[in-house]
Amino acid sequence: MTEHGVTEKRIKPQQWILLGLAAVVLLALLTSRDLIEQSLQPDSVLLPPLPCDLHQGNCIASRGNQLLQLSLTPRPLESSQPISIEVRLQHLDARQVMLDLQGVEMYMGLNQTQLTQDPERPEIWRGTTELAVCTTGEMTWRASVYVDTAEQLYSTAFDFDAR
Repeated sequence: MTEHGVTEKRIKPQQWILLGLAAVVLLALLTSRDLIEQSLQPDSVLLPPLPCDLHQGNCIASRGNQLLQLSLTPRPLESSQPISIEVRLQHLDARQVMLDLQGVEMYMGLNQTQLTQDPERPEIWRGTTELAVCTTGEMTWRASVYVDTAEQLYSTAFDFDAR
């Protein structure tokens, strides 16, 4: 008891240790989430897309002299129909090229296609995919293209609507 008649509570050493461990665990959880997200999404150089409409023609993204051109056919783009993919590159010595299609407003499952390099024209990569059917009718899709080179991963994205 203190001189004013108040009982003084002291924190025991074990409680300090537990409090310290809890703080360390909390800090680790908060920082590890960011580290895990960073390791799952490697840094990439953005190739800014130019305004375009994949229903009307090819879409282009460029940065300096590096250029990526995406073509999806047949047009108009529709769900449950085979879609031919063609990516044409300039000043990007790709080891791999991938197209990732994601629903913007709704998760539509994993839809990633590794493209194959044209042996006659190494700047062209091709593949085939299909859009999943959306029960709401028309929806917005994001076509993200990833280009893996020996030096860097490059990426760009184009949005389009499809039924």
